[in-house]
Amino acid sequence: MYFDTLNNEQQVSYLIKPIIEVLQEAGGQLERSEIRDRISEKDEHVAEFEQKIYTSSKSGNQYKRFDFKFNFALKELNYVGFLMYEKYKPLVTLTEKGFAVDLDHFDVETEVREKAAIYWEENSAKNKDKKVQKDEIINEDIEEESKSSEDDVLDDVKVKLQSAIANMSPKKFEQFSRALLTKMGVQFTDKGVQISNDGGIDGYGYHTDDDDFRTTRVVIQCKRYNSGAVSEPEINQFLGAMNKFQADYGVFITNSRFTNAARIAAREGTPITLIDGNDLIRLIIRYELFITPVTTYVLDDFYSEN
Repeated sequence: MYFDTLNNEQQVSYLIKPIIEVLQEAGGQLERSEIRDRISEKDEHVAEFEQKIYTSSKSGNQYKRFDFKFNFALKELNYVGFLMYEKYKPLVTLTEKGFAVDLDHFDVETEVREKAAIYWEENSAKNKDKKVQKDEIINEDIEEESKSSEDDVLDDVKVKLQSAIANMSPKKFEQFSRALLTKMGVQFTDKGVQISNDGGIDGYGYHTDDDDFRTTRVVIQCKRYNSGAVSEPEINQFLGAMNKFQADYGVFITNSRFTNAARIAAREGTPITLIDGNDLIRLIIRYELFITPVTTYVLDDFYSEN
């Protein structure tokens, strides 16, 4: 994987320009999850890195190294004034300084990394804990426990979900995907079972729009991949199967990701909704599919201040 050839500092630097770019394109505001999705869609290297799960050599726990690098890049962009966000809130806002950036002539090292390094040094003299936190984040053997309190509190759950789904058998992943779509209002029929493995279709059903009572025919395709991405030929095959069964639209579900070419192909012809690994986990949490929500609390800075 390309990102594994970069050192820790280079990994952070690589993410900074795409973050500014997608925020500029979106008009200046996006949630963190939206930023992650958009920079992954723009760059195959980022998409691959975002999906990869690492195992801690010390605790044996699993984590995403991307989470640390991404959150650290946001912190440094915030420190030097290119964007801002509130603690524990997902919305990220580009500042006027961030809007004014000309990415064609933007030097990440001089404009962000070097200035942020000065910030870290100045603050480490005032608060040694901040220096420790930075050292932990950029350490080569970074542990999931070293995440800062500003990180998404659901990250650990999401990693566990991603790992559990990757370990499903293909048959169980199909069953799981049907259960999710059922939660979302699709009514599957026996035909969906009969045509499974026929022309790339893993489910057939109907969806009734609550607003206008219109019923549409839906077909789904499920691909559980532990490596690699769904490519354009697989989308084209699915399009052919959709036409064969006269579907109004299709849903292609994977626990992995889609290549850029696959996403472009899905936008052409008969509509296809693409659900990748990140979308899948967000939907599981939203619809509480085979999970039990637990309320927790995070202490404010007040309790850590002298």
